[in-house]
Formats: sequence, C-alpha cells, structure tokens
Amino acid sequence: MAEEFAIGVDLGTTHCCVGVFDPEKNTVDIIENQYGERTTPSYVAFTDEKEIIGKNAKDRVARSPANVVYDSKRLIGRMFKDEYLQHNLSSWCFRLIESEENTPLIQVTKNNMAVTYKPHKISAKLLGYMKKIAEQKKGRKINNAIITVPAYFNYNQRIATRKAAKLAKLHVLKIMSEPTAAALAYVHKNQITDCGNILVFDLGGGTFDVSVISIKGKDITVKATSGNTFLGGRDFDNNLAQFIVEKLKDMYGVDVTKTETAMWRVNCRAEKIKLALSFERSVTLDLPNILNDGREVDLVITREEFETINAHLFRLCLTTVENCLAQGEVNREDVERVLLIGGSTRIPYLRDMLAEYFNDSDKLAQGINPDEAVAYGAAIEAATFKRDKKTSGQRINEVTPLSLGIDVMGNLMSVVIARNTPIPVSVTKTYVTVSDQQKEMALNVYEGERSLVKYNTKIGTCVITLPLRPPGYPVDVTFSIDANGIFDVGCNTETGLYSKLSIDYEKCVSLKSDDMLQDAINNEAKDERENQVILSWIRLREYCIHVKTLLTYKWEDFKDVDKEWLEATIEETARWVRKNKVREGSEMEESAILNKLEEVQSICKPILEQVGYNASDLSIPELYKLYQDQPLHVHLE
Repeated sequence: MAEEFAIGVDLGTTHCCVGVFDPEKNTVDIIENQYGERTTPSYVAFTDEKEIIGKNAKDRVARSPANVVYDSKRLIGRMFKDEYLQHNLSSWCFRLIESEENTPLIQVTKNNMAVTYKPHKISAKLLGYMKKIAEQKKGRKINNAIITVPAYFNYNQRIATRKAAKLAKLHVLKIMSEPTAAALAYVHKNQITDCGNILVFDLGGGTFDVSVISIKGKDITVKATSGNTFLGGRDFDNNLAQFIVEKLKDMYGVDVTKTETAMWRVNCRAEKIKLALSFERSVTLDLPNILNDGREVDLVITREEFETINAHLFRLCLTTVENCLAQGEVNREDVERVLLIGGSTRIPYLRDMLAEYFNDSDKLAQGINPDEAVAYGAAIEAATFKRDKKTSGQRINEVTPLSLGIDVMGNLMSVVIARNTPIPVSVTKTYVTVSDQQKEMALNVYEGERSLVKYNTKIGTCVITLPLRPPGYPVDVTFSIDANGIFDVGCNTETGLYSKLSIDYEKCVSLKSDDMLQDAINNEAKDERENQVILSWIRLREYCIHVKTLLTYKWEDFKDVDKEWLEATIEETARWVRKNKVREGSEMEESAILNKLEEVQSICKPILEQVGYNASDLSIPELYKLYQDQPLHVHLE
C-alpha cells in the first residue's frame, strides 16, 4: 500500500508555502511550484477562459487590476462593515460589495458578466493549488493537511479556513497557530530539547502574532499569545506607497491615485523598495513614464525615511510584545530566544528594536528561514498526526487566543473560558433564570475582551427549553474547546433537559476590532463607568423581580389594597426598566436609575415590612430554592 502523505500548508496573506515531511532524511521537503519557487504569491487572476494562480496572477494586476484578487486572508471570516476592512477598502484594486448577509463579496468580470466570490472560496483556490503541486511532486493523491492560521484568528476566521480546505478537497487534521508551527520547526531543525521560554515574533505579509512558548523536553507549551490580524508587511508597503504618492504630488504635481494601473505600479515598487532597504541605505524610485508626460522621476528613498513613516507600526509591534509577555507573566529577561518569522522581520529597524528591548542581539534566533518556518512546522505536525515514528513526537499545548462567554443581565459579558487558557479544555458554569415561569433560555455566545457584549463578537446562540419554575432556576452551561481551537457549547438542567449550540456560520458577526485585548485596554475606564451604571440598572430590575416573586408565591400574606398597590408599582417600574436600558453609561442615566430605585423602594418597603419581608434579602438563586415547591397563585397566572 502506497504511503499516505499529509501536507503542512502556510496559507499566507501574501505568499503560500507547502511542506511534506521526508522520513528518510528526517526533514521537511518544501515543495517548489512550477517556477521553481518555494513560496507562491497568494494571488488569483480571473480571465474569460481560466483562473491563474501565483506569480502569473500577480503579474496581471497592472493590466487587469479589477480581475486579480489578493489578501483574501484579510477578508475571510469578516463582515463588510468591519472597521478594518473599510479602512483598507481603497488599497485593493478589485471590487468588494456587500452581500445580503452583510459579508464581503469579491466581484470580478468574466465573459462580460459580474461574478462574485466569497473570500474563503479564493482561499480554497490557493489551497487547491498548493495541494496540486504537492501531489505532482510526490506522485500521488494527498487528502490530509494541517493548515496554519494566525494565533489571533477568531472563531469565525478559523471556521472559514476549514470551509476553504473542504472546497479544496482537503481533510483538515488540525488548524494550527502559525507561531506554534514556527516554534516546532525551530525545535526540530535545531534538535532542541530544552530551551525555556522563547518569544515567537511572527510578522507576515498581512498578519502579526506574538507568542510566548515554553520548550521543555517534548512539551511545547504556549503561555500567551497576542497579535493583530490586520498588521503586516502589506501595511509597511502601503505607507511607503502613500509617501511616494505625496512626493510625486509635491515634486511634479501629478496624482497617480487617479489611475489604477499607475497606482499598482507604485504599490509594486514600494514593496521592492522595502525589500531593498533591508540591505541598502537608499534606493532610487524607478518608475519609467509614471508621470505620463515625458518627464522622468528623480526620487531617492532612504532607509531613515522608511523607518519614520512606519514608526507607529514599529511601536505597535513592540506594544504587542509587551502585552504578550504581561499576559504570560514572563519577564523579558526570562526569554532565552526570539524567533523571527515572516518576511517583514528582515527589516533592520525591527531587528535592532527587538535586540535593544531584550538587551541582547544574540537572543535573535538564526538558522531558520522566516518564509518557510511555518509550513515546515505544520508538515512536522502533519507527519505526527499520520503517526510517522521518525518525527519529533512533540506535545503541543496551545491556548485560546480570546475569551469566550455569554451575555447576562444588563448585557454584561460573563466569561466562561478566559483568553490564554490552555486547550483542550472544558469549563462548566451555572446560570439562572430571571423571570418567573420562564419557558426557555437563550444563551448568546460571544468572543472578546470587553466587559460589555456589544463590543465583542457574537458567534452563536444556544436555546434550551425549560420547565416552568420560579426565578433562579439553574442551568449548567459547558464550553469545550478542542485542540484545533474549535469549541462546542452545551447546556443542561437538573431535570435532564439538554441543548447544544448550533451556529449558522454564514451569518456570524465578525470582529469589530482585531486587537481585542488592546481595544479592551484602551477602553478600560469607559467600560468601568458603563459597568457601574449597568449594575445600578440590574439592582433596580432585580428588586422588581424579588417583589413580583413575593407577590406570586406569598399572595395570601398581603392585604388586598397592598396587593394592588404593589402590583401596579412593580408593573410600572418594570416597564420603565425595559424602556430605559443603559445606552452610554452617563451620569444622567445613573441618576435616573438610582432615583427610580429609591422611588420604588419607598413605596414597597413599608408594605413588605408589615408582613415580615425584605425584597433585598435574597439573591435570585435563593428565591428559587425558597419557592420551588410553592404553588403559583391563580391571580397572577
């Protein structure tokens, strides 16, 4: 029986790379494409007759910019109105439109007709091509793969990547984070068995990840991860291109942005200048006929200029490193190696910045190709999955990149699994109903770091039918995350009722912000203020629930006139609560809520005390324990 291969694929924003483990040589064979190149540009060109992938597709942008698609990794799993997508809309030559589900669609023209593609279908074409060249090299069919994604990819983006693989007729053995794959490559290539803490600095073409990873024996343990799925080499290129555009305007009075072809030429030249400035102190802008009036451009770009226009990106990179170390509770002095991954890590300023930050240039690890390391590590892991005994047999312990939780009263985020929790993991928390005789509970599941769910990413809803019970009826909610970072949500009750989360992946809402941790840090004071007002709103609502529950189950204890007065007060207050949900967390809102609470307490408290009750004494779960065996009064049914 022929040996069955499993490939490791680095599905990159700007380039793709595929590797296969060679058991005879105990190394990874990085597969060359038809041009003899070990990486393939992540470009797909559409013509009337065919689809072109890779270098030839990229070369077609200048003559047919609207029909060449790239950066699909920056679009996958997102919504059309995503702020980062909108911010970068003008940088793409192809056309993006909004679908009925509010997701982005890529529109190209074939045979004079508009044809649309979802981003994951473009990724599928790239994966299909990488599968094809691996099959040609190995001379047999390949069905299995490990595909890498940025460590900071959210749930929707991971699911969309799986869908792309399925369309490419690849069975995904595992979705693996890029920094972890790179660390595995470093360990295998250098035969490392104990390296303490390493920091993986992965700055690719379109995404940026930082991970703190511990290597002890056969265990590779991710301690923390941070990053930004909209920061990469492409952004350095775009800034340089914009700098060139402004220079051409100032020096020659020509706006090249008005012509797609001219702008693409500037973008391509900016990319080449960036690469050249890693080895040269200055580069001449070579763009013949760009002015379209016979004049030639005489412009020199220096390394210092490049560093200045991208200073904010360098600072963002370093801030991400600091955040990751803090999350992993690792001091910079305790990092033994800094592993540089991704072509953009060749930028001298970045290397100098990291050497200075870690106070030791020798910590910057050498001996591994930054363009191929991720595919190399994925191929090692793929061979391990296929039980090849000559692989390293490393045990990889990943973490979840973002917190997962549900919304509770007041639309607060109740975290079930915190970010950077080692996976696989399963956590169960108990939640309770807030309404009397509640028929069902809808658990809205969110991903993110903000304390209010409206700022996080909703990824699904789990609904469970409930027996009719007093407020406070308990429901156990279990979040389980597997080794791929894919999770299930289940909820069950003490009576055995059970429900499992079913997500409509097509309609999932995407991230509003990529660096959700930084977003949470930036808005900490705002969130704290809003939380304070929401907690006051919750106090008011809970007070209404308590009084209503007392009336429902202790009806006979009250005088008729008091019953009517309490009922009317609580119903009016409940309407006020529904109408006045917290919107901004302002002092005016809090004042109105506290005044309403004082008003309703002044009416209800004297009546309740006459019959020996205090509506503030019991929590909602305690109400359930107290009244679960009490019959409902007919008057309130």
